Amino acid sequence: MSNFQVPVKLYMTSPVVTVTPDDPLETAHDRMVARGVSSLAVVEGRTPVGVISRSDLLRVGKREAGSGQKSSVLTLPARTVAEEMTRKVLAVSPDTPLATAARMMVKGYIHRVLVTDGDVLVGVLSTRDLMRALEEKQSSHKVGEFMSSPVFTIRDEEPLSEAVERLEKAHVSGLVVVEDGWPVGVFGKAEALDARDLPRSVAVGDVMNPRVLVLPSTTTLHRAAAQAAALGVRRVVIQDVGGLKGILSGLDFARAVS
Repeated sequence: MSNFQVPVKLYMTSPVVTVTPDDPLETAHDRMVARGVSSLAVVEGRTPVGVISRSDLLRVGKREAGSGQKSSVLTLPARTVAEEMTRKVLAVSPDTPLATAARMMVKGYIHRVLVTDGDVLVGVLSTRDLMRALEEKQSSHKVGEFMSSPVFTIRDEEPLSEAVERLEKAHVSGLVVVEDGWPVGVFGKAEALDARDLPRSVAVGDVMNPRVLVLPSTTTLHRAAAQAAALGVRRVVIQDVGGLKGILSGLDFARAVS
């Protein structure tokens, strides 16, 4: 995979969507939704001092929510980003090889690294950017070589409260929603946060993201990356004749690049 020794600056996204440490958590969530991103760089001036992600919001939202049947499954408290952000910033320079940055993501179990020139934030490299690199480099490896297994699933009729609980305990970015054993959608952190004011008994099938890409394990990585980008999905469900085989997440794409 020597093609991925190209510098990060060729694939990073710029400008970066940011918040300040003093912004409320609700502002951070609203900005993620509006810009279609799963995390924000926290900056003081042009210097990154932390990162706030959907994982952080899910963690604090679950902690603050009550356990009663009438309570919300998630509650975002009136706190600032500084109180809940991850302070350790993983950053690379614009000239860092793409494969090196991908290895950092895999090792740190994170979906993006910031790109800095000295102390100045100049970009961000996410697993979505790595998918674009895989597409452009025409990687011929099969998705079955890099998929993760087992697949964490939930039936479409199960309640929202169970979906949120399972999502947190499994430590995964999303659950595959199945109906009669077939994938019909995905329930991830974005869906959990969007549904936080709904009754706990709402069926997960009513709040899932119905955009799901299902491919056989023999599909090439570059085809899977291209289709995922076209559909705007972050993960690919792998299913063969015998049933669900695995899932290809952003971190699995990062492993392919690394």
